[in-house]
Amino acid sequence: MTHHHIFDSLTRNAFDFLERGIEEFDKAPKYSVIHFCAAVEMLLKARLMKEHWSLIVSRPEQANLAKFMAGDFISVTLEEIRARIRDIAGEDISDDAYGSFRALANHRNKLVHFFHPEMDSDEKAKEQIVAEHCRSWFHLHRLLIRWDRYFHDFGGEIARADRAMKGHRKYLSAKFKALKTELEVARKAGNTPKACSACGFKAAVPNNLDDQIASLRCLVCDHTEIQVELECPHCGEPIVIANVGYSTCEHCEEGIEPEHLVDALTDHVAAHIGIKDGDDGWEPANCGACEGYHTVVRRGDHYFCASCFDISDHIEQCQWCNEFNTGDMEHSFWAGCSHCDGKAGWEKDD
Repeated sequence: MTHHHIFDSLTRNAFDFLERGIEEFDKAPKYSVIHFCAAVEMLLKARLMKEHWSLIVSRPEQANLAKFMAGDFISVTLEEIRARIRDIAGEDISDDAYGSFRALANHRNKLVHFFHPEMDSDEKAKEQIVAEHCRSWFHLHRLLIRWDRYFHDFGGEIARADRAMKGHRKYLSAKFKALKTELEVARKAGNTPKACSACGFKAAVPNNLDDQIASLRCLVCDHTEIQVELECPHCGEPIVIANVGYSTCEHCEEGIEPEHLVDALTDHVAAHIGIKDGDDGWEPANCGACEGYHTVVRRGDHYFCASCFDISDHIEQCQWCNEFNTGDMEHSFWAGCSHCDGKAGWEKDD
């Protein structure tokens, strides 16, 4: 069996578990959690397999292909998956995404290793599980879109799972109705609830940074996100992008990249005048959180990363390479910044 066949089999198995996890919720919520969580972890492992099969073995240095093919190995933990995707594949899984996957895994572990006495009858417990499913699928779906070059053959499975999740959200309808008064109070206060990207209900209460950027928290599923409103750079239609600067326009289906957001969110006139007058606060800056190159945009008194949506209150100049960055540059002369190795790296190379 080739590497491609292993990846293909693992991914198809993951989507089978995912579909079962969604379908079984009404009749067997306990098994739904177990299957849904297994699917999430298998899809993340499939991404690791695109780097090398040994990376989904707990101790890659002891990996044995024959044992791997026979399924005789200890698999990586969720924490190890995140670390290896970051350190080896060079692609970070955000704190929000990891937190959602971790919450789901903790619930799964409780069910597998202990028990949940009210799971089958407690409606609040069911609401919590569906909320976890919604948040986890939101983040997983975005990762699969970002990793399209690896999962492009599974577009049909991804679309089916997304449609199934929309039906899955019916279990949160009662909670949404119960929040009617609270949502109305928010609307009258000028914080009109928006549609939540995770559960779909108009229950995400915004806290506006400015006229284009808002931080939202959904009162139904507790999903938090940052939304950016802009016109699609390809077709000019209004769109909303949540949490990361990689997306697809719902109107023209063209890809949206962080550089598009940088252009849309930059006050070019103010930046030109500011830089001309020596105001360093308008210089192109790098993100200390995701290491994005020139992805940081000045928005009033804040600095917004168009890649990871991190918000900072200042930028500083690297003491070695002179690049501007978010984060602490106090020791950058020696240690460098996200885009240089500082004097220590220069001496090492020398």
